[in-house]
Amino acid sequence: MSARTWRPDGPGSFQAPPGVHAVHDARGRLWTRNSTRWTSTGTHWIRWRVLVAEHGPLTEATDHPAQRRAAASSTPATSGSPS
Repeated sequence: MSARTWRPDGPGSFQAPPGVHAVHDARGRLWTRNSTRWTSTGTHWIRWRVLVAEHGPLTEATDHPAQRRAAASSTPATSGSPS
């Protein structure tokens, strides 16, 4: 999967896309999501639109465990035997 990017003046800059739980900012810092807010330190939380505007462009952190869990949970489960 290739990493998506969001810029302050581009689409997706107002609301975080579904399934995105970890991103890297322009300086390379990792930001993770907890419901509607994002943090890089665990103590200071900001909204997506502020993150994109003040720290963008943002790149999806496809290698982060939170992002891999989100991707795995969005994939439909299949069973090994037909019903």
